[in-house]
Amino acid sequence: MTIAPTDEWLEDSLDHPLNYLKKTKQGNSDDSESLYRYLMKHGMYRPSAGAKMIYKAMKKNKLWDLFVKIEKVYKKRWDGPDVPVYLLPVQEKRGLFQSSMKKSGVCFKDEIYLFVTEQEDLKEYEALFVHEYHHCVRMDRMKKKDEEYTLLDSIMFEGLAEQAVREYCGYEYVASWTKAYDDKELSNYYEKWIEPNLEITRSNPLHDQLLLGQKGYPKMLGYAAGYYLAEKARKNNKSVTKLFFGKPSSYFLPDKKG
Repeated sequence: MTIAPTDEWLEDSLDHPLNYLKKTKQGNSDDSESLYRYLMKHGMYRPSAGAKMIYKAMKKNKLWDLFVKIEKVYKKRWDGPDVPVYLLPVQEKRGLFQSSMKKSGVCFKDEIYLFVTEQEDLKEYEALFVHEYHHCVRMDRMKKKDEEYTLLDSIMFEGLAEQAVREYCGYEYVASWTKAYDDKELSNYYEKWIEPNLEITRSNPLHDQLLLGQKGYPKMLGYAAGYYLAEKARKNNKSVTKLFFGKPSSYFLPDKKG
């Protein structure tokens, strides 16, 4: 794995992200403009004075050096694949009543994009890396094609990744969506909406609607359901991430016996 020299790329092309996105695997093999639109949906910055300030703070705080250390730890700890990691400024808040985004990320099978800003607690960076790199490790173990992934796979990717954050970084670093609903609510939501659609693939519009909680579904429904199922499988064990990496998504389905 490599922490890509995006500090140098940003120095030259912060206002022209398409220039350096062509250097990435995804941008080189696909339309870099389409890639940029996709990354912006997930938190990548737009060229602005604010983005320039975030970049300067990232350099001042030596975030590239920090992520080099973090990635070495988890690659060894999880025996994970080598994938490039692109560290970039996060998108600023987009309106008066929207809170500022502090971190976000996107993981493809063979590369990771991390969007960050200045954080008082450096552990927040580790939590972001753990979540996204967990996706890469699990994808490497599953050996599935992109078009084969189902809603069940997607919710377990998210739930297990955040369980890893809990295990390695601490409960205080897990995402807010893990605490948005109580068990009774999630049980009802799962049976009503998730369970009947477990086998739909990413090409079905309902996949993202359920995963993200769009079109009237509870916010971050699929993410929360995945964490709920992972928590049930965890059964109070503190160290399960390594055990769960290779488990098929069906392993985490509720036991209907009795």
